[in-house]
Amino acid sequence: MYIKQLEIDNFKSFANRSEIPLLKGFTTVSGPNGSGKSNIIDSVLFALGLANASELRAENLSHFISTYTKRNEAFVKVTFGDMEGGEDLSIARRIRKSTQGYASTYYVNDSVTTLTNVHAILEKYNVTPNSYNVMMQGDVQGITNCTPKNRRKIIDEIAGIADFDRRIDQATNELTDVEQRVERSSVILGEIENMLEQLKEEREVAIKYQKLRDEKNSLESQITKVRFFDIKRNLEKAHENILEFTKKKKQEELKNKDLEERLTLVKSKYTEISQLVKEKGEAQQLELKKQEEALKGEIDRKTNALNFADKQILENKKTAENARNGIENFKHKIEDIKLNITLKIENIQKIEAEITQKKAELKKILEDMTGLSSTAEQHIEKRNLLRKELEDLQDKETALLKEKLPLENELKNIQQALADAKDKVTELEELKANFSSNYDLKKQLVTELEKEMQDFKQIQQNTMHELDTTNNEINDLNYNIRMAYNKLSGLQAKKQYANQSMGNAIDTVMNAKLRGVHAPLVKLGTVDKEYSTAMEIAFGGRMSHIVVDDEHVASVAIELLKSSGGGRTTFIPLNKVQKAPTRLSLPKDRGVIDFAINLVDFDDEYLNAFYYAVGDTIVVEDMECAKKLIGRYRMVTLAGELFEKSGAITGGSMRRSGLSFSQNDDAQLEEFKEKVKGLEEKLASLESKKSSLESKLQSIRQNYSDSMSEYSKAKVELDNMNTSYANSENLLKEKSAFITENEPKIQDFNKKLDKLEEKNVEIYDKILTTKSEIEEIEKLINDKDLKDLKEKTEGVESEIKRLESHLMSTQNEKNELERQIDFNKSLITTKEEEIQEKEKSNVKLEEDKTVFQKDIKTLNEKIEVLKDEISKIEEKLGELLKQRDEINSELIEMEKQKHIRTADIDRIAEQIESFRARRRELEPQLETAKKELEDTGAEIDKLEPVEISIDEITSKIQRLDKKMQELGDVNMRALTTYDEKLARQTEIKEQIDVLTKERKEILDRMHGYEQLKKETFMKTYNNINENFKSVFHQLSEGEGELKLEFPDDPLNGGLTIEAQPRDKKLQRLESMSGGEKALTALAFVFAIQRYMPSPFYAFDEVDASLDTMNVERIAQMVQNQSKDTQFIVVSHRKPMIESANRTIGVTQKEKGITRVTGVKLRD
Repeated sequence: MYIKQLEIDNFKSFANRSEIPLLKGFTTVSGPNGSGKSNIIDSVLFALGLANASELRAENLSHFISTYTKRNEAFVKVTFGDMEGGEDLSIARRIRKSTQGYASTYYVNDSVTTLTNVHAILEKYNVTPNSYNVMMQGDVQGITNCTPKNRRKIIDEIAGIADFDRRIDQATNELTDVEQRVERSSVILGEIENMLEQLKEEREVAIKYQKLRDEKNSLESQITKVRFFDIKRNLEKAHENILEFTKKKKQEELKNKDLEERLTLVKSKYTEISQLVKEKGEAQQLELKKQEEALKGEIDRKTNALNFADKQILENKKTAENARNGIENFKHKIEDIKLNITLKIENIQKIEAEITQKKAELKKILEDMTGLSSTAEQHIEKRNLLRKELEDLQDKETALLKEKLPLENELKNIQQALADAKDKVTELEELKANFSSNYDLKKQLVTELEKEMQDFKQIQQNTMHELDTTNNEINDLNYNIRMAYNKLSGLQAKKQYANQSMGNAIDTVMNAKLRGVHAPLVKLGTVDKEYSTAMEIAFGGRMSHIVVDDEHVASVAIELLKSSGGGRTTFIPLNKVQKAPTRLSLPKDRGVIDFAINLVDFDDEYLNAFYYAVGDTIVVEDMECAKKLIGRYRMVTLAGELFEKSGAITGGSMRRSGLSFSQNDDAQLEEFKEKVKGLEEKLASLESKKSSLESKLQSIRQNYSDSMSEYSKAKVELDNMNTSYANSENLLKEKSAFITENEPKIQDFNKKLDKLEEKNVEIYDKILTTKSEIEEIEKLINDKDLKDLKEKTEGVESEIKRLESHLMSTQNEKNELERQIDFNKSLITTKEEEIQEKEKSNVKLEEDKTVFQKDIKTLNEKIEVLKDEISKIEEKLGELLKQRDEINSELIEMEKQKHIRTADIDRIAEQIESFRARRRELEPQLETAKKELEDTGAEIDKLEPVEISIDEITSKIQRLDKKMQELGDVNMRALTTYDEKLARQTEIKEQIDVLTKERKEILDRMHGYEQLKKETFMKTYNNINENFKSVFHQLSEGEGELKLEFPDDPLNGGLTIEAQPRDKKLQRLESMSGGEKALTALAFVFAIQRYMPSPFYAFDEVDASLDTMNVERIAQMVQNQSKDTQFIVVSHRKPMIESANRTIGVTQKEKGITRVTGVKLRD
């Protein structure tokens, strides 16, 4: 393989198409400096894509196109001979300027291809960008001046170290994936183990729950028999109760009848006295009092009206004063506005004068413009015609560009489509070859990732549930802490209140520190919290009564209160108070708790005092219990309802008196403080747990997201593999047919674009000519005066417009100010009317006040008269009213007793009816239970009564229910879920083992790559080093060697060159002279070329810095190696030219355009 021919067209200095034939062996290219001989080497690099623009001495693609023609494209073709099969190989490149920039196209054998494909073809022959096939002028200096590390990287590239690095990077990515999967699997395993711990407990609870449920079901199966005997017993009991309460009802009815007879006699006596009171003036007294109250009400109304009039008068005065102040402000505003209007009028007059002046100036300028020359007008007319012609040419150029644009776009699209189609063909062929193994691996990965994703989903749900539970616990705990603090505050306040004042009279006595005074009763006893409400009601106001030694102490205390005006209170002298009975008989009814006195803790010396206060009051659970004992005892419920012996019942919402017995508040306070402390510690623990769960949730979400992404990606890839494989055969045929069909079209498009480009060049030349003619005519036109006059005209007209606009604006401002004056005047009128209205209103109010004062005086006089008449009537009725009140009290008491007895009779009747209803209810139940037993085959007459009652068996079932409820929310699925998670745990462990082995394999592989990379590098280095020693000896008759900075770790160090030319000392490359450096660098390049032999080499003036002797040695070496390899050397050194088999001459006869003058052959 060798370069047979170069075809260069419009590339750099080769403006004209040139075909340069090349032969095997050693060819030199020579010519004067600046003749463009280096552009031959540049064209080879350009066509083969072996260098970028900057390396080819160009800033961008546009610099490759010759500037000496109007064509917007450059083309280079390299033809290779002696190819396999005997046919030539051509590689070409074209760059073309389009409306969208510069487009670059590569060709192989005149078919469009890609740069990647070009490099793939050349790589087979060791022609690569890094193999030093082509040496440019600066490459030798680059080797000598680069750092040792960069010099070592030259060996890296030749040895293919990048491929090893790519494999190591790929293995590193695989390792990262495996480690991530191990990490995620470990997270899942940890969560599953936690779940197993939790499920183990839940499973044990579920087993316990199952046993309790079985026991409960067993007991429920016995309920029918037990219920039968239980219903039978209850039915018998109901019948007995009906008989007993019917007898009791008859007895109560007889007692009630006797009470009604006595009540009739008392009512008759009350009627007689009431009639007598009425005759002696009671009705008249009531009427007079009614009139008195009516007069008082009228006085109140008149007084209120009087006060309202005073208030209204003040408000009216204030409003009028504000209005006067407002009028003054409006007047000041009007004066200010009038001043502004005067200034605006002056400004308007000034602007109008300026407008008149400018219009006169404009008129004079227009008169001066009439004297322009006719010659200038002719030139202007001709210039306008040429400008029209130029516009037509530019329109044609635009139309041509519009015609080119779709062609360029279509060409670009076809080129891209062809490149994509070829890539797709390669991809499809690889797919078909590797489908089976890749599909199985991908399918297995999808399955594993799906399980992993489900695990993370479950873990996420569990963590979110735990976080929600924790948040709820925190909220509940915060609420409990607030409630506890409220309770604590209440206890502290209660304690503080208890230590504060208990009333003026009590404080006066207690603060006097009198001998024999003990304390208020409330301070002498303590009760349990659950009885505090009942005790407060039972003791009532007597809690504040003061206990003293005897009546003498009480008298001293009373005198103290009288003398100090301290109020009144009650004293309990211990020596006089009634003694408490030695024994109290407590009824045995359900719900009765105890006598109230027994529920208070106090010293024995105060027993009589406490009995005085509460007597034999009984504490019961609730109202239902109390109803059974009404009339027999004084009772109080735990909720605070009070039942008097008389039958009176007191209840409803309670307003606390503030007095209550001590409840060991200090201990309770400390208990609550400890409780609050415990709650706060628990809250801190939960907050920490919440923070931990949130971090965990965030991590799990990330893992779940990563797992889902990988699963989705793998699933799509699996589906795509299936789809691609299913469609691959048809798609392969389709893409191949597309390539065959569309490759010829590219040539057609290029021909069309070439024709359009020729037309474009022609139009472009005409445009340049027309522009030149326009410039010549414009030089003849002397229209400076015209331009000056026009500019003046435009300036004056613009100033007139500005002044007129300013005038209109100022007039508008003046009109607005006049409107403001009118508006302020209307406001003044409104305020004056308001002042008049308020002053008129005040006159009327003063008149009303006089009338009200006179009416109040008259009404007070009438009230005094009524009071005298009422007093006279009261003197006559005094004794009779007292008798009537006494009889009325007796009557009320008897009515109360009658009501109680009637209520008792009604209650007994209700109870009888209740027992009868119960009997009616139980009879069908007994029949149903009997039938259920008969259905099971039982013989009723032979059944023995069971020992256990329905309540007992129900109680057992309830106990079982309670135990089941105490277990909480039982997860029965834990029985099966535990086994499932246990199996998943085993599966994950096995997966981790597999991944761990896979990780070890990857690490071993990476280690192998590292070792192989080093071995490959050292092999390449050793070979090149041996070549270097040989080449350097041939060139300099001396010794040279390549040296590694770190021989044991070569890839982390640099490469230096040490050499000793003949008759010189050994020295490093950096210390050599310029010529020695160049010779040594070339020896290094020849050593590389011997290691990686290529079909051709091209050198561009690499001998420029060498002396004649060294040039001869280089030329001799090239000549020797050219027997097997083609060398193309650009040089103007005589030894190099004379050593070559042939020389191509290059010159620039036309300025800037390179031409090949001929080829000189040598034997």
